[in-house]
Amino acid sequence: MTDLLNAIDAGLAQADPGREQEAADVKRWFKRIEQARKFDEEARKQYAKDRRYARGDSGFEVDANIAGTNIDILESFLYAKNPDVAITPAPRAQPPSDAEILAAAQRLAKQDPNAALVPPEALDMIAQDKAAEMREQFQQQLADVKALAGTSEVIVSQLWGDAGLKRRGRTWVRSALTVGVGILKASWQERTAPSPETAQAINDLQRDIARLKAMEQDLAEDAGNEALLAQYQRELARLQQQPEPVVSRGFAVDVVQPENWQVAPGVMLGDFLDAPWIAERIPMRLEDARADFGLTAQQAKKATIYKARKPEMGRNETPALAEDLSATDADSYVTTATPNASIDGESDDYVMVWEIWDRGGGCVLTGIEGCPFWVKPPWTPTATERFFPYFGVFISFVDGQRHPQSLIARTAKLLDEYNRIGSAERDHRKRVMPQVMFDEEQVSPATASKLTGGAVGEWIPVSTTGKRTLAEIALPKPYNQIDPALYDRNRIMSEIERLWGVQEALSGAVNIAKTATEAEIQQTGFQARSGGRRDAVEGALGELAQYTIEVARAHVTLEDAQAIAGPNAFWPQYAGADDLQSLVSVDILAGSSGKPNTTAEREAWAMTLPMLQQGVVQIGQLRNSAPEDLADSLAELLRITVERSGDRIDVDQLLPKAGPAPVPMPEQPMPVEGA
Repeated sequence: MTDLLNAIDAGLAQADPGREQEAADVKRWFKRIEQARKFDEEARKQYAKDRRYARGDSGFEVDANIAGTNIDILESFLYAKNPDVAITPAPRAQPPSDAEILAAAQRLAKQDPNAALVPPEALDMIAQDKAAEMREQFQQQLADVKALAGTSEVIVSQLWGDAGLKRRGRTWVRSALTVGVGILKASWQERTAPSPETAQAINDLQRDIARLKAMEQDLAEDAGNEALLAQYQRELARLQQQPEPVVSRGFAVDVVQPENWQVAPGVMLGDFLDAPWIAERIPMRLEDARADFGLTAQQAKKATIYKARKPEMGRNETPALAEDLSATDADSYVTTATPNASIDGESDDYVMVWEIWDRGGGCVLTGIEGCPFWVKPPWTPTATERFFPYFGVFISFVDGQRHPQSLIARTAKLLDEYNRIGSAERDHRKRVMPQVMFDEEQVSPATASKLTGGAVGEWIPVSTTGKRTLAEIALPKPYNQIDPALYDRNRIMSEIERLWGVQEALSGAVNIAKTATEAEIQQTGFQARSGGRRDAVEGALGELAQYTIEVARAHVTLEDAQAIAGPNAFWPQYAGADDLQSLVSVDILAGSSGKPNTTAEREAWAMTLPMLQQGVVQIGQLRNSAPEDLADSLAELLRITVERSGDRIDVDQLLPKAGPAPVPMPEQPMPVEGA
């Protein structure tokens, strides 16, 4: 069969020289990827080792999964919820001051050809009118930008919610805490236009229809396959029950496993945005690949087939001492030729789709391992400020090192030492067995047998051969005493906590009672240590928010915006990749993604609230503000207070309704002098 396929390829290449050029291009790129993966082989080997530590693998008799526990704790603090997006008018969108507007209006008035014929007083009036007109235009522009910012905030939050960012965001952070690298991929998915491939593909009927056509071709070649025929009939009946084919479109977020993400050599992973190219390996079921890319049965046979690696819950082996550990142990899908492969033969056939983001060429290439052709024509992604749709969180970079150092790698020896001390203490305890020695010359063999074979609580008759009592011929056997200081693991645990930044109270165990001041100092220290990692997470989320709104501006229509943000949504026509740069600023509210320090925040707000209330009232009085405006400001303060408290209270239901407007008093006539 292989010779036949090669002959077919040779014939096609002679008939179509362009196909031979495409095959050479595919071969060149896959060779480049293979060399890059060889370059990063040690990093993927470390991924496999770190994951085994996080799983709790240990060759010691006594062990504790401290690494996995610390990852759970930090994950809950670093990504507790989707962050709050803050989109505000850009500084350039702010209107100039009244003095600047008046000066500009005066210049325009003087530049008028008839300015010399106009008296100075009239010229000043013209300048004042122009300034008022310009001021009104600037205020209207600012109002439009504020409306766009408000609509954008709602759309970004909705797109993130639909994409399941919270669930995937926690997996993203967990990956960074485990192996030091967390990669998130964001993209707009649409069947009617080229879009990036994702492991979490959108669900619609178009793929089902394409899969059914591929199955129909297989039935034409293998008409006697009863199982395939039954599946075909079942899926055909399901599609016929649908009223009409539906094409899904929307924002998608996917977590990329670090071993499937390849950055061009020569670039630090933290500077991946500067890389000339990035390739991502996407596992895909063979039948889905045929449906998505329209592969024929002959083309699909050229693809390298993978199987899911059989799950392994743990090993009684210390990862640092594993001699057969290789880079392929980090892969979830393997071939029969993979070293140390544990393949589940019952799983579906998978292929590896490689998506190559070529920044130099400005396009995206899509190929499948083993296929000498691109499965999708090269396409250009949506124009945004960044070319790559990847967002990374990296832990503990070492200067000059391409890959970050994971927290597990930094504490692996301490984790082993913790388990080693526990196992040594267990061995000591096993050797400390209560035993009794007796003088065998003073006890008959039958009595000795009764003593050694007696059950718990049994009364054993004893007779001695001499005149000495039993208390004189038997005594406890001495043993080596346990020195608790030799097996004290508190020092090891404190070093692990220092490196991970996890305080003792968070792990659920308090060995030494602490005063309130000590606990506060410890809590402050934890906030400081976790603050750097939280900044890294929120920095990446800020970039994701900017990318999301840029993609939304290109793909979300006015009808979509109104369906998401309401009928009053302000969504002007898309004007290109730069239409947001001079209008709005996108950011993430600091600390909004992590678990809040509720007690400290409430205490700080309790001190600030009275000053804000007093300031609002005083400023309103000085400005002669209307009572309605003061009421709105105080109501907003009340909403913020309830929001910070974490309670789910509808403030609007508690606010009193506005009463009727006061009736103006009739004007009294002025008294006339001398009347």
